[in-house]
Amino acid sequence: MKARVPRYHQIAQALRDRIRSGDIEPGARLDNQRRLAGEFEVTLMTLRQALEVLEREGLITRRHGLGTFVALPPVDYDILNFRAFAGEDVSTRFLRTHVGPADRLAVRELALKPGARVFALERLRLVDGRPTSFQISHLPAALGEEVAKVDLAVTPLRQVLAFKLGIEITGARETVSAETLPARAARELGCATGAPCFRSDRVSIDGDGRPIVYDRVFIPGDRFRITRQLHYDRSATA
Repeated sequence: MKARVPRYHQIAQALRDRIRSGDIEPGARLDNQRRLAGEFEVTLMTLRQALEVLEREGLITRRHGLGTFVALPPVDYDILNFRAFAGEDVSTRFLRTHVGPADRLAVRELALKPGARVFALERLRLVDGRPTSFQISHLPAALGEEVAKVDLAVTPLRQVLAFKLGIEITGARETVSAETLPARAARELGCATGAPCFRSDRVSIDGDGRPIVYDRVFIPGDRFRITRQLHYDRSATA
């Protein structure tokens, strides 16, 4: 005797088919839960069980206060190159700048004295118009004073450093870790505070090896994957 498939699995499969066939496009918002429950003639509890299945599979994502959306494909993050996102239409939205005491990590990464002040530049990276990463760039306060004289809403930071100040970034060290989104980053990214995310801590150096910029970047976990191009020495033996 064939086992009966639970109703919520049937609903999950029906929605899965719509998503994979393109009937519901990536990034589109699903009908509200009451409407979906009415369409499938089930209770809200059964409908929510189906949505939980799709969320675990990464096919949908829920945004607090906004609704449930079909998940977009994750973006390639090329950790070995300065370009943050590979093969996508990337734009930057300037948010704000401010000056304040350097936190512990900024002090360490920029080789500052305890209590030193830093200039912080906050930006939002968008991929195909979708907020994908929240970035805070820290610079020593004296350097930040010069950077602040330029319209950072239209001029990329690296261009300001290179063409206005004569500072060429020649290398960087980056560490990526798994964390949860802090409130400020979550608000700008349209996510719930505490949602899983990847955090990148990157220190950019000039030709003399001096740390110039310390970047702290938050990327929601469902919008990110790391890509590495590996090359192997065929002459090497096991």
